[in-house]
Amino acid sequence: MKIVGLKIEKGLLAVAVIDRRLGKSELAESYSVSFATDTELVEVLKEKARSWAGAKIVSSIPGHHFAQRTVEFPFADRKRVEKALPFEIEDSVPFELDDVVLDHLVLAGDKTGKAPAGAPGARILALLLPKTVLRQHLDLLASAGVDPQVIVPSLAGLGAVAPMIATEGAALLIAGQDLCLKSGNATMALRSLLNDGGAGGFRHVLQALETTQKERVAKALLLLPDSAVEAAVASAGIPLEVVVPEFGGRKPADAVSLGLALADGMNFRQGEFAYRAADAGVRKKRKVLIAAAAVVVVLAITNVAVKVTLVRNAYGRVDNAIKEAFRATFPGVRMTADPVRQMENELQEARKKLGVLGSGASVLDAMKTITEGVPREIRVSFTEFNYEGERVKLQGEAISFESVDKIKAELQKSPLFSDVVVQDTRMGVDNKVKFRMEIKLKEKM
Repeated sequence: MKIVGLKIEKGLLAVAVIDRRLGKSELAESYSVSFATDTELVEVLKEKARSWAGAKIVSSIPGHHFAQRTVEFPFADRKRVEKALPFEIEDSVPFELDDVVLDHLVLAGDKTGKAPAGAPGARILALLLPKTVLRQHLDLLASAGVDPQVIVPSLAGLGAVAPMIATEGAALLIAGQDLCLKSGNATMALRSLLNDGGAGGFRHVLQALETTQKERVAKALLLLPDSAVEAAVASAGIPLEVVVPEFGGRKPADAVSLGLALADGMNFRQGEFAYRAADAGVRKKRKVLIAAAAVVVVLAITNVAVKVTLVRNAYGRVDNAIKEAFRATFPGVRMTADPVRQMENELQEARKKLGVLGSGASVLDAMKTITEGVPREIRVSFTEFNYEGERVKLQGEAISFESVDKIKAELQKSPLFSDVVVQDTRMGVDNKVKFRMEIKLKEKM
């Protein structure tokens, strides 16, 4: 299995590729590429991604985009923490939880890196990412043809390589804007600096970490060369050493990208942002069913017409064609004396299993109604059409926010739809308004 750690920050793309085979992992590739603009980044990603086919891609967003809170629970089980965490932090964050994606890291229990005896609890680092930032990151990668399975903060990569670096006493690991405080074998805290924090911002974060952990930082370990960071550390009067962790005897070009490939558990691709590769097979089956339904209609009409107008030999040829179409559409199914009716029955069974079509309006009815419901003077393109039970979910692009409102108003008039909701609108980089819309049907599809 190939795992790609992808770190994107201002002006720099860092990549680490891990190969896992027969229980062993090795660093296959590690490199960094500079870029000046997002357009240049997209071109670099397109070229590099050709070798990532079938790989698990873990992409990071700079840590300063995340809000964070540290809390303690009497348990460390990930699922229990996920359920309890929103209630624990909702009163201590200055925004609605519906506007962010929430995940967490479990920090060490004590300086040995283990929870104290008889204390199953853990210190939890809660991280919150605005949905707008996550959507922008995914859109940027999508424009390069990259669809990562996992999204994490860059400081998660630093936290993953921290155990590889031996330290004595309290040491501060630094990689770009990300900081990791270690004490012995334990990771005590993870923080990110603001881009414009400078030496003053570094000293402020350092003081906060020392106060919270009640321990003075004895040494700073720099994982990536950075003159600005070196100056900030020097101004704080802390000894500085440059270190590069090894993995399987190889040193990565960027330690954080290696950590991203090794990170496990955390993933901000949740809910509406969840990785949808599993849906591709279902969508393909739905397309096959729709195509097969069209074939049934054509064959049924042809069958009736031939019975009336053609001689027996011609009918026999058409009957053979119907049988061939049946075998191609439903391989492995034993054919009865009436293949047309059998195809209809097979389709009905498939509809029940997949929920593609059912009583009431058909999928084609919904698509036709939506297409005809858009006012002719409005230019719109739909990029996604998903139907789930009694709901249709659309994504598209229009020339203005007003156009989206007009489309909603016209679709709301349809007797086929009971409710039309615009879930999201935003202006894209191409000056087109991207929108998501959910339509509830009056009759379950």
